[in-house]
Amino acid sequence: MLLTSRKRHYVIGENFSNTNALFEALLNVQGIDSEEARRSFLTDEGGSLYDPFLYKDMHKAVDIIVDAMTNKNKILIYGDYDCDGVTATSILVRYFRSHNIDVVYIVPNREEHGYGLTNNILDEVVAHNPDLVITVDCGITNIETVRDLKNRGIKVIVTDHHNVQDELPEADAVICSKRLDNTYPFKDLCGAGVALKVIQALGTDKRFPVSGNIWRQSIELAGIATIADLVGVTDENRTLIKKAFISMKNPVNPGIRIMNELLLENSNAKKLDESFISFNFVPRINAAGRLYDSSDALKLFLEDDEEKAEEAAIALGKQNDERKEIEKNVFDEAVKQIESEDRPDEWSLAKTEGPIVAYAPGWHQGVLGIVAGRLSQHFRRSAIVFTSDSIDANNIKGSGRAYGEYDLFKALDRISDKLVNFGGHKKAAGVVVEKNKLLDFMKALEADSIAHKDEDNKDEDDAIDITARIDYDLINFDTYNMISQFKPYGIGNKKPVFETSKMLVTGVYDMTDGAHIRLELTSADKPDSESVSAVGFGMGIYSKIIKPGDIIDIAYTINEYTYRGRTTISLYIENIVPVSNNGFLWDKPEIVEDLYNNGMELSQIAKLAKTTVQEGLVPSRANYLACYQVLKNQCIGETSYADVTLLAKMIANETGSPITPFQVARCLEVFSQANMIKLGVLSSVRVCFRFLKVEGNKDLKQSSTYMRLLEYV
Repeated sequence: MLLTSRKRHYVIGENFSNTNALFEALLNVQGIDSEEARRSFLTDEGGSLYDPFLYKDMHKAVDIIVDAMTNKNKILIYGDYDCDGVTATSILVRYFRSHNIDVVYIVPNREEHGYGLTNNILDEVVAHNPDLVITVDCGITNIETVRDLKNRGIKVIVTDHHNVQDELPEADAVICSKRLDNTYPFKDLCGAGVALKVIQALGTDKRFPVSGNIWRQSIELAGIATIADLVGVTDENRTLIKKAFISMKNPVNPGIRIMNELLLENSNAKKLDESFISFNFVPRINAAGRLYDSSDALKLFLEDDEEKAEEAAIALGKQNDERKEIEKNVFDEAVKQIESEDRPDEWSLAKTEGPIVAYAPGWHQGVLGIVAGRLSQHFRRSAIVFTSDSIDANNIKGSGRAYGEYDLFKALDRISDKLVNFGGHKKAAGVVVEKNKLLDFMKALEADSIAHKDEDNKDEDDAIDITARIDYDLINFDTYNMISQFKPYGIGNKKPVFETSKMLVTGVYDMTDGAHIRLELTSADKPDSESVSAVGFGMGIYSKIIKPGDIIDIAYTINEYTYRGRTTISLYIENIVPVSNNGFLWDKPEIVEDLYNNGMELSQIAKLAKTTVQEGLVPSRANYLACYQVLKNQCIGETSYADVTLLAKMIANETGSPITPFQVARCLEVFSQANMIKLGVLSSVRVCFRFLKVEGNKDLKQSSTYMRLLEYV
């Protein structure tokens, strides 16, 4: 159970009651401070693309490629098995095919070859007898294999976007903005974005022109990859995505058009935007590389025969369904492992601050990254998931995803002496560790997280960035249409999250067997105002806490919802904070806890809180019974994170018997001391707990807290 109100950070400090003022403030937050920047940011086409020759080595790369094309040399494109790598490969292959160049491509098998241009696939590369090898979305860390190809007389161009570690490969040209001597003005292009810049450079060179058809296909492919690859949706990336959506209104690439048509016809998606690409298109492309190989994904993008492209699209859909099942099983097993009573106490969720680590030898390598992402959202912690390394039995291979602003790559780099290999970027990384040194790795990662807590883990305390506070009257289509001008959303350009205070709950409804909740809300200050519907995905537990007539503050995003031809505004809830009028014990529970823990007498705290010791501070027998029964019913078999204020509200609602947050905290302390639960205190008002197997009746009088409180009864 996750039952916490997240800390709130306000990006813009003021409260807005005017749409125009809000619009200007949102532009200011984005750093849009000139008419030119404003025009570039808001136009459908986005800004212009940077000169590709600002890349270090781009002139070299173009001359090498042009020379190979002029001499009818054989060119091999070496990519990666994810969406970014597949689209990057397709961009270059389609360009070379348009000039009838002898071009072949290789995308490795995840389990057989691993990531990058490794020794495991070098013989296959050499067997093609290429004159030139161009890597896309990989290669920057493959020092030895690039050197080996060079020693065989094969020219090599590395194009990549991942972080450089110790040295650059000795390739004929290295196109990567992460190199230390970078001269390119934007560092956050994905692999397909870098491949696009190579095409742009070749088009600018004009010796082997880029046709309009090839350019549009390249834009479409790069736009999809940019959304897929967890890179910032700012600057040139924002421009690429905007240009891609313009082209995809009538896609030039047959596979993209066919996949879009199939998905829009068979899903709930209503329009082509970044959400559609992220949640519908990209998973199908990644599914091929996760489970098998990327041949169907490449066929989708490289095939001009529409029947064959449609076959590939259908096959990718089936593979994605299979991926979902495998992913669900691995996720469930990982959660069970993380929450197991058998997990050593030092690695419990309550005792650690760094990324969660899970490992099992039989998990499918292809779903590790997506499971790590789900774990990070489920536990609101960065996560790394390991399984056996299919290439080296002495190693285990993991994939990690960062939560909040945690820099996963930087953390791994700091403990690289504990790793066999690693790579990636801030939000996502792959890592290989010796199997018998996993514990050493976990200890080093935890120690590093503690040492750099203030530097790297600023969002690990589960805070939410709220763009601005707005009045209830601004929850309308004018505001929705205004913020839509800021699309596409993504990293670096997040969808605005607003907060509105004093919302009156007029209806509470369970959704999907209690997994989600829908609230009908209006303004507490203007209760006759038209109500708005708000959905809390994964927040079904709040139906035990909120009831009609309650007043809450909510953080949310504004969306539109169409049902039976009628389109309305719908809010997606990000955070709920019940508004209490029950006095000091409810409004300032953290102060009460601090006073208690610092030794203040309960009688003094009671005076401050304007209550009695028996009524507001010392739990009654009924309080102990209610707390145990309600929480056990809700939390059995899992580790729960909760604020004691929300627990108190839930217990009171479920039993009809009043209980204060302070009393709940004391009950949990007593249960812990009686070995009925395992309790971790995360802050003065936030706890982490898990129920233990209890045989027979427990004597609460053996608890030191119980005896301390007994003095006041």
